[in-house]
Amino acid sequence: MSMGLRSPNMVIARRLDAIILVGLVFLACMSDGASRGHLFGDDALRRSLTDTTNRKVFDVIAFGAKPESGKGRQMKELPGGGDPTKPQPDDGGGDGDHDNDTGMAFIKTWVAACRGEYKGPAKVVVPKGTFLIGPVVFQGPCTSSKEPIMVEIQGEVKATTDLSDYTSPEWITFENVDGLIVTGDGVVNGQGEKTWNRNGCDKDDCPHAPSNMKFVKVKNALIEKITSLNSKYFHYHITDSSSVTMDNVHITAPGESPNTDGCHISDSNNVKVINSIIGTGDDCVSIGEGARQITVNNVTCGPGHGISVGSLGKYKNEQPVVGVTVTNCKLVNTTNGARIKTWANNYGGDASGIIFDNLVMEHVKAPIVIDQSYGTKKDPKNPNAGKQSLYKLHDIHFRNIKGTSSQNIAMSLACSATKPCEGVELSEIDISYGGASNAKKTDIASECYNAKVTTKGKINPAAPACK
Repeated sequence: MSMGLRSPNMVIARRLDAIILVGLVFLACMSDGASRGHLFGDDALRRSLTDTTNRKVFDVIAFGAKPESGKGRQMKELPGGGDPTKPQPDDGGGDGDHDNDTGMAFIKTWVAACRGEYKGPAKVVVPKGTFLIGPVVFQGPCTSSKEPIMVEIQGEVKATTDLSDYTSPEWITFENVDGLIVTGDGVVNGQGEKTWNRNGCDKDDCPHAPSNMKFVKVKNALIEKITSLNSKYFHYHITDSSSVTMDNVHITAPGESPNTDGCHISDSNNVKVINSIIGTGDDCVSIGEGARQITVNNVTCGPGHGISVGSLGKYKNEQPVVGVTVTNCKLVNTTNGARIKTWANNYGGDASGIIFDNLVMEHVKAPIVIDQSYGTKKDPKNPNAGKQSLYKLHDIHFRNIKGTSSQNIAMSLACSATKPCEGVELSEIDISYGGASNAKKTDIASECYNAKVTTKGKINPAAPACK
């Protein structure tokens, strides 16, 4: 046999070897994919949430966090391979509002659980008690396990109230994490009531006023059960993220508190806000530029400014909004109900595929709103005068909306004369007057400008001819 030639049997054998090798690689990839499967569905995330026995606990007190009152806990061994010879928490709480030692302890706990010496499923625990912290960032990627890292808040976490502590508008931030569960019966308290009158938030912009929780570049996350109280700015801000579900959360701030949106979503894909109770001084949920495939379902909203797409078009080069579905929600004593709002300025954009369906309004000032003059004063007798929005709205649906309006105009579709709305559907609308019983005018009406509207079923108040 010539050494330069291969026998047919040798060729077949080597091909079989190659096929077997490829098969083994494929099986390994499938196994790795199965181990990561929990990251790609709410049900699997819930299984991981209820199965806590296989998670190592990383308690923030073990890493130096000090409750506002009481003694720190001594531990013989720190979770995550910490050095037990190093100083442990001692008596007393923090040294005052500016003391961020406890915040540093939170970060150290996260680092140990996320990418420390320990390898395996991990849970960061904030135990019962009250913990005062300034701004903290929980940063990934996490390498300890393929399971989602869990953060369980059992106590109350309070924000410092000196705005000079916050060089950017964040308090608790999760960043660059793939696989995250934030849960617990605890409270995240922004203490906004101590800063609302001195943080510039009576104006449109709130410099350095931080959100309670911000999620940046987070994937496959579940946020549930937490109570967010009195944020200085937004309660939750989800941006540059994907596959995030917020379920059964309680968000609360006074109706007069400025810019305390319950959840603001921007530049994110596949975000769900479901089964939650939200009462704030601004939008219960606000959906900003670059939001795609957003679901808001079974949310009770009030007080607040309603559930809003926007505001949009305030800034240059905003990304489109595509696919927003708001269903099975109840709005009580809010200033707006189902609302879309864009600025009338030099910046254009596009929003489409927006559905508001099966909503109940109770004593809502403006139940159905498209406002393309947001942030500007318009002549009510001539809304087409003056600067017009360059933002294009199309494929918009208001369906199965019933209840009461506390004002006489129940539907206001005020679109741009420059970029008229297209594909606006009104279907099965039944809104009656529910304002003051002694009001001189108790009839209900609607208005429409620059929109192509189709109607189905009962429409009350009657759909107007668009001007």
